[in-house]
Amino acid sequence: IASSKEKVLSLSSGEDYFKLLLSEEDRVFIGAKNRVYNIRLHDLQTASILEWNANDVAVNKCRMNSKTDCANYVRVIARKDGNLMICGTNAYSPLCRQYKLTEDDEFEKLREDSPGTAICPFDAESNATALYTGGKLYTATRAQSNGGGPLILKSYQDRKIRTTDGDSTLLNEPDFVSSFEKDDKVYFFFREIAVENINCGKAVFSRVARVCKQDSGGYFESWKNTLTSFFKARLNCSIPGEFPFYFDEIQSTSEFGQGNYKPTTDSGDRHDLIYGVFNTPENAIRGSAVCAFRYSDIASTFRGQFKGQSSFESFWLPVPWADTPKEHPEKCTNESDKIPDDTARFSKDHPLMDEAVKPTGGMPMLVFTSFKARFTKIAIDWQILAADKHYYDVMFVGTDDGRVIKAINKGQGSKVESVIIEDLQVLEPGKPVTDLKVVSNRADHAGQKLVVVSRDSVVAIPLSRCKRAKTCRKCVALQDPYCAWNSALLQCMSAETGLQNIDTGKHPQCKPDPIEKKKKRKPPKDDKLVMAAKTSSNDGCVCPEDASSEYSDKWRRVDLADTPEDLLKQTC
Repeated sequence: IASSKEKVLSLSSGEDYFKLLLSEEDRVFIGAKNRVYNIRLHDLQTASILEWNANDVAVNKCRMNSKTDCANYVRVIARKDGNLMICGTNAYSPLCRQYKLTEDDEFEKLREDSPGTAICPFDAESNATALYTGGKLYTATRAQSNGGGPLILKSYQDRKIRTTDGDSTLLNEPDFVSSFEKDDKVYFFFREIAVENINCGKAVFSRVARVCKQDSGGYFESWKNTLTSFFKARLNCSIPGEFPFYFDEIQSTSEFGQGNYKPTTDSGDRHDLIYGVFNTPENAIRGSAVCAFRYSDIASTFRGQFKGQSSFESFWLPVPWADTPKEHPEKCTNESDKIPDDTARFSKDHPLMDEAVKPTGGMPMLVFTSFKARFTKIAIDWQILAADKHYYDVMFVGTDDGRVIKAINKGQGSKVESVIIEDLQVLEPGKPVTDLKVVSNRADHAGQKLVVVSRDSVVAIPLSRCKRAKTCRKCVALQDPYCAWNSALLQCMSAETGLQNIDTGKHPQCKPDPIEKKKKRKPPKDDKLVMAAKTSSNDGCVCPEDASSEYSDKWRRVDLADTPEDLLKQTC
């Protein structure tokens, strides 16, 4: 991959904690140590750099508190009325500023600094998410420098409305992942200690939560600055069976987009979707999975029953409909301070939905087991038209050892059958992928890139490497929606026409390859065991037919009936 890798940003030493904070149609903004990089997407060049160091007062206070890294890590960037709201850790004393971009693409400061507590995290490692919409800023982070005080905050003008402080039934040591808006609601993805499971032992569950955009606080004095429309639900990413195998800890999500988890010939057969990366706990069998969720399923879950407990020591059970307010509390209102008392109290005491949001397709799109690596990030190139006249969502998944895995689901109907197209070592081994961004230009195949971010570098790679396949058979065997064999030019090219068969990886018009001396196959490495979910066969482990193919000697397909222990032992 080194020959096709394009360096965008790089440091020779140290860590800048690069983080992709805002993505727009023509540019991305990357926060870093004492800097913000404004990068143009059409040529992947740095248009401008904002230098912003921690102020002296904050640095002195930081050092007095025996902190060692007293810098300003920019961790929040949001569009605000056409300008940029930028917030940094400021040596553990968060600050925010507003800037505009001049015609020369330079940063111009608009007003004085404002406090960034409860908007921006205190340090480079803490997770946070921010979204500006309708003149209001929504953030999810921690309000205390010691990592305490988790909250979801809505701020506008001089008002700040937040989740109740210190209530573990709302937020219990959460790690926030992402957020998006849809219609009259804002949604947040995070993982937290599951309060409903505490009687059975400590466990972390993945969540999606929502608040209404019109929420202006409650009626009572103690609720005036408290969100009344906060509800959350569990996200279920698991391998189905009598005893499902769960991937409980969400790590990242894709952007919210229009796609379809399965191939379709109808360009209009698209749904509001979001893909997520989920891991097993650190002390469990190491595994990762990608699950997709329809917005309609998320919305339906929030219209369902609630979960609650009758006493502190009792189990969490579904709340009977007879005990639920007649008008379902999930419905948004323009006058949240006039919600009936019984509804307001019910909402405050029952933030958790009973049903979990199930993955579309009923199972993960991709499952990965490894002794050494896990999935970290995901990006989707939505609905790519392949030469077989089907549309595919192409998944790019980063790992914590510097690799990017490219995959699709080729399964028809209710079947999920993923194809691993490529496994690329993009970063130095051991360096985690911290962000991914697809730069897709349908009119310019050469301009299509995947931006890969680590803590100390930003690189770009092509979305496809079709020309590496030198014969028709090898081109079709890629099963890559970007690639097709051009019979006139005798080349594997990025094209929507040509010879391709993503379902089987074989095409009758491809002539046999020239006879080559077969290379001795190396045994598969234990850190490249990936399974494509299968639902309709018991083939077990399937070895590639062409053992000499440079594309096909890394992967195994495993039946869903296998136990997690089987996944770790199975070999071709």
